[in-house]
Amino acid sequence: MRKPFISLILIVLVGLTACTASNGEGAGITVAIPADPDGFHPHHSVAAASAEIAFNIYEGLVKAGADGSVQPALAEEWSISADGLTYEFTLRPDIMFHNGRPLEAEDVIHSLGRLFDEEVTAKAREFAAVDTLEAAGDKIIITLSRPDAAFLALLTEFGASIYPREAEEQLDTRPVGTGPFVLTDWQPNNRLELTRFEHYWQDGLPLLDTVTLQIIPDPNTAVTNLRTGHVDLIPRLEPDYMHQVEEEPGLKFVEGPMNLVQLLAINNAREPFDNLLVRQAINYAIDREEIIEGAAWGYGTMVGTNLSPAMGEWYNPEVDEIYSYSPEKARELLAEAGYADGFSAVLHLPAPYPLHINAGQILAHQLEQVGIELSLEIIEWSTWLEQIYQNRDFELTVIGFTGKLDPHSIIGRYQSDSSRNLNNFDNDEYDSLIRQGLEATDPAERQEIYRQVQEILALDAAAAFIMDPNQIAVMAGDIEGWQNYPVYVLDLAALSRR
Repeated sequence: MRKPFISLILIVLVGLTACTASNGEGAGITVAIPADPDGFHPHHSVAAASAEIAFNIYEGLVKAGADGSVQPALAEEWSISADGLTYEFTLRPDIMFHNGRPLEAEDVIHSLGRLFDEEVTAKAREFAAVDTLEAAGDKIIITLSRPDAAFLALLTEFGASIYPREAEEQLDTRPVGTGPFVLTDWQPNNRLELTRFEHYWQDGLPLLDTVTLQIIPDPNTAVTNLRTGHVDLIPRLEPDYMHQVEEEPGLKFVEGPMNLVQLLAINNAREPFDNLLVRQAINYAIDREEIIEGAAWGYGTMVGTNLSPAMGEWYNPEVDEIYSYSPEKARELLAEAGYADGFSAVLHLPAPYPLHINAGQILAHQLEQVGIELSLEIIEWSTWLEQIYQNRDFELTVIGFTGKLDPHSIIGRYQSDSSRNLNNFDNDEYDSLIRQGLEATDPAERQEIYRQVQEILALDAAAAFIMDPNQIAVMAGDIEGWQNYPVYVLDLAALSRR
């Protein structure tokens, strides 16, 4: 299905200098991103926009691979004890920070010690199993109080980045890491400049000298700048704009599952959404196929849970059949819940993400058919992060939860005491199963547990899960080395120009 393109937006080229002075290695590129980071301190930032850029500035002991595996980073190797309680990492020699100082074991102890401290960061709740953290020469030894099957994957995330201990107070705006690029300039709501780190430990990388990250919230403007050569790469093209560039000469595309789940987040702690029947009615009232076609132009896969089919064996396909589209069933449930005449609510939508706005508009029309009147409020990203994500001051919102390497890192957010529990979901059986899943050492047992928790998420209607939209990266034809990842990062180190 293809829709006619209608735009009431005046297109203005973003004022940029020439994208590159030369081809090949050592050149520069300009990348369009939709939102400004919320800072670069690994323990403070919550925005995906920060994490995707930080992948090029910081490194942890381990990192995510493009194939979804855990790869060595600052640790050249590691071992795990037979009981799953002791992790021993061997640091690489001769690693340099961007400030010119060598990496020391004390920096790892400082960075991870603060990450594991609940008085420092809410992210510490994900590491509740950590008992001790110590250094012995070039070894970092972490002991757990109980097995945690997600622990190694958690160490690949932005929060587990290692930084020089003396830089603690500056990291929000002036990050210092060991990664392939240095942040040399940041003009908020305008652009960021990354420059090649000459002392990067991995031989030959990065291939580019500079990367300009141009903040362009309007995808129409981003596409126009791509077509005119003012931008070289759009990592996540909104599907609505694919028709503008799919026949454009000199451009190429890399498409695949994003491992991101778009959902209608429901505040389970607010009336009337604290009523299970109301949440189930909302799920029956939603035609997910219409949203995929109408908001994503068909570039997406329907989901029934907060795991994507891209997670392979972890995904439970049976949940896809729980809520077939049935407005009649939705009306019956609303009447049973005491809302035969329906009700009204506010649906907040994040401004930088047209996919979520388009989905929200379709959702509003669908829910109207069963008596639920939605007022749409489009809010700026910084406001969304503070009001909706951090303070949970909302009724309904459309958002995408990014994928991770381990299923717990995705669906663990629905634990009642999780700092990431946006939906305020509260289910004792779910909490218990999540804990069992972390401690299970048998992969088959763990897989069965996560199949059960996905059923609970669906049957209890924690949210209305919609789709995993495809990631469509579009770029100048001379750019080489781009890879889509199953996590929300930009890997700029291996990019070059032909």
